[in-house]
Amino acid sequence: MAGYGSTGTGRRIVVGIDGSAPSKAALRWAVGQAVLTGATVHAVAAWEYPSLYGWFAPMVDDGFEQSARRTLTVEVDEVIGERRPVPVEESLVLGHAAEVLLEVAEGADLLVLGSRGRGTFARTLLGSVSARCAVHGSCPVVIVRADGTATAPAPLTEGAEAGAKEAEGGSGEPAVRTKDWQLTLHVVEDRDTTRVHAVLDADGDVLHSDALARRNPHDDPAPTVGDDFAVGRALVDLGHQLLRAGTHSATGPAEE
Repeated sequence: MAGYGSTGTGRRIVVGIDGSAPSKAALRWAVGQAVLTGATVHAVAAWEYPSLYGWFAPMVDDGFEQSARRTLTVEVDEVIGERRPVPVEESLVLGHAAEVLLEVAEGADLLVLGSRGRGTFARTLLGSVSARCAVHGSCPVVIVRADGTATAPAPLTEGAEAGAKEAEGGSGEPAVRTKDWQLTLHVVEDRDTTRVHAVLDADGDVLHSDALARRNPHDDPAPTVGDDFAVGRALVDLGHQLLRAGTHSATGPAEE
């Protein structure tokens, strides 16, 4: 992906695309900012193969790439329309969303992302692409909510810095540690069957699970109904794997 930051000599605003309402709000905000500053908007969508995480039975279709490409095109057309007020570049990149966006945004003026607005538990479980980009981004990062309001990460105040130093104590290690666990869910709807492949990057230890759900023949055709069941089953399996790993770490193989 080298060279993204050097395309052209003018201003460039990178925005992450995933088809969600916050993502559309982020794209809309980015276009408005580009109009004011004379920048080019670079809309970027990322996608991954489940087999990249060592899944023992990789998908044989290319539905993930096609779905991501369709999401990118539809969102750009829906938000911006045919009469585009600013130049818009679209990129579909294979890789983890946070890593892709961080690399593409090198040399950009802004990186704009949508905020999912989830609760504390969901943010901890799912991880946050926007939070990871805000911490590691090489350019300013703007987080846009679904209602169109935008915020930038607040800098650490002097008081907060002093509190953090006090919390470190004599050991020099912070009393509070934060970790960013990334959960990726690949959902494929195929007629009456929904297939899900879940990948959890637990601070470098990768767990994966696959599950499916089928529509009851007596129900009305609605493949999205199976999404909740299939995703839930994949997450339950991941939960069992985490519990087994925790038991193994706490007790050791001999006492398991």
